Amino acid sequence: MTPKRRLPEVAAPVKNKILGALLRTEYRRLVGRMEHVELNRGATLYRANQSIEHVYFPEDAVIAMVDTMANGRTVEVGIIGIEGLVGINMFLGGLTTPDKAVVQIPGRALRMKSREFRKEVRFGSPLQRLLLRYTQAFVAVISQSVACCEHHSLEQRLARWMLMMHDYTRPHEFLMSHQAIAAMLGTRRSGVSTVAATFRKLGLISYRRGRIMVLDKRGLELKSCECYRFIMRQYESWRDQVPRLLALDGDPTHAVAARKKKRT
Repeated sequence: MTPKRRLPEVAAPVKNKILGALLRTEYRRLVGRMEHVELNRGATLYRANQSIEHVYFPEDAVIAMVDTMANGRTVEVGIIGIEGLVGINMFLGGLTTPDKAVVQIPGRALRMKSREFRKEVRFGSPLQRLLLRYTQAFVAVISQSVACCEHHSLEQRLARWMLMMHDYTRPHEFLMSHQAIAAMLGTRRSGVSTVAATFRKLGLISYRRGRIMVLDKRGLELKSCECYRFIMRQYESWRDQVPRLLALDGDPTHAVAARKKKRT
C-alpha cells in the first residue's frame, strides 16, 4: 500500500485573502499542491499572449497588470495584492493573458501549476465560488481604472495609486522611482515629479531616494478621485460575502455568520 502524503502543518495565519477565506481543511488540502516563491521587484510573471504556466496568490507581494500601447507606452490596468489572484484568465478558461504582469512590490506568493489549478476550480467547489465573486470585483476595478486614466487628473490618479500602495505595504513604505510610477500611470516622469513635490510640500508624503511613505492618509484621500473609495468598496463587498459564499459547505461557522449578516 502506498503511504498517504502528509499534509503540511499550517503554522502561521494565511495571508492571502482568497485562501484565508477557505475552511482550514480545504486550505490544507490545496496548499500541499502549491509552493512558496519570492517575487523580485520588476520581475515579469507573464508577458502578453504568453501561456500561463502558474497562478499566483500574493501574500505581501504586489503585482501590476500592464497594457503596452503600439507606441511603446504603458499603463497599469489593475493592481493585485493580498486580496487576489494573478492569472485570473486561467480561471475564466483562457490559456494566455493579454496583459503583462509585473512585480511592483517584492515579496512572497503561493504558486500553483495551472493544470492543478484547473482541477480545483471545478463547478461548485469552494475555491470556484470565491473566485467567481472575486473576478466580478476585479473586472469592476479594471473598468474603473480605465475610466480613471481617461477622466481624472494626474494629481488625483497619483494620490489614488499612492493610497493603494500604502494599503498594501507593511510597514507603510515602498520603493518606486518617478519613472516607474509614470510608466504605471501612462504619463510623463516630469508630471509625476511635479505632483509628488507638491504632495511632499503639503506634508502628505515623504520621499527620499525613491522611498515613499504616506504621512497624511486623510489628506491624500482628499486629493484622490472617487476611484480609490470605489476600489476599496469592491473588495470590502467581496469579503463581506464570503460567509454566504461558503455556507453551502455545511460548515456551521460559515452558516451562522451568513445568517447574522442577513439579519443585519
